[in-house]
Amino acid sequence: MVVPAGVRTGQRLRLAGKGYPRPDGDRGDQLVEIVITLPPHLSDAERELYRQLQAIESYNPRAHLAYS
Repeated sequence: MVVPAGVRTGQRLRLAGKGYPRPDGDRGDQLVEIVITLPPHLSDAERELYRQLQAIESYNPRAHLAYS
């Protein structure tokens, strides 16, 4: 399965014809739910790489939220 870029946790992907066999001989669709997990512990090198990424990233995940 190819997971598309930008997929989010909780999103479901459908694999047409890859599910359980049906009585008519065809196969149903398989649904795959995406679960993204983060490592519980980071090394110093990993933490530094995340800091570098944060410094250059331009996406703001909260830009669409209305604040009062």
